[in-house]
Amino acid sequence: MKNYYRYLHLFEKEKGGVGSTGSLVTAAHEVMKRGDPVVFVECSVTQADVLNAYSKRHTVHEVDLKSDDAADQILSAVQQADPGARIFVNVPGGRLDDLDRVHDLIRFVQKKYPDLMRVAVTWTMGLDAASRTTLDALRMSHIPGQLILNLPHWHGDLGNYSNVDSDLLDSVLAEGGIVLQMPELTPHLYDRFRKDEIGLDVLPQAPRMTFGNVAAFEMWEAEVAATLADIY
Repeated sequence: MKNYYRYLHLFEKEKGGVGSTGSLVTAAHEVMKRGDPVVFVECSVTQADVLNAYSKRHTVHEVDLKSDDAADQILSAVQQADPGARIFVNVPGGRLDDLDRVHDLIRFVQKKYPDLMRVAVTWTMGLDAASRTTLDALRMSHIPGQLILNLPHWHGDLGNYSNVDSDLLDSVLAEGGIVLQMPELTPHLYDRFRKDEIGLDVLPQAPRMTFGNVAAFEMWEAEVAATLADIY
């Protein structure tokens, strides 16, 4: 049966530096390998890592989350995408009010147009208490879709997340959410994406990629495929 839904993946966080952008491009890379269409929405307009690395080969919408019509633009990007597309939204850290405005419009659209999209929010947890406090506040206001709690390996093992306890993990799972530890792309390869502005979809063919670099990238791809399975 043909899939007519669009899939909206909001990658959110309390502040930058927690590994949310790296997690987004990791998930998008797995979807690309699967052959599904990918659309990006770059809301981190001051850094624009996703825009710089992917806009020559993929659709990338630029949206300033602080603008009054940010939520409108995100939903328009969803509507314009092909059925079956995965729309990955790179949300910067910032004010809770900005996230609430986006979530409010998404909830409205879900009710009025139930066949348009399916939504998941990937919350990338940082190590500080503010990340947990903001997540708790968002959950109380009803996240508009499945919650994927991302505890990326960038920060080490689960025990390093001192603000993540069994009550949080159990409640996320009980509500139909997912707990994920996104695999880490080694820093020297991640720098090729972030500093050299090379998308992961073309990284193996990039200049200065040695045989060993490519082998390490392929090993990472295998770990990503095993970890993500059908999450994205």
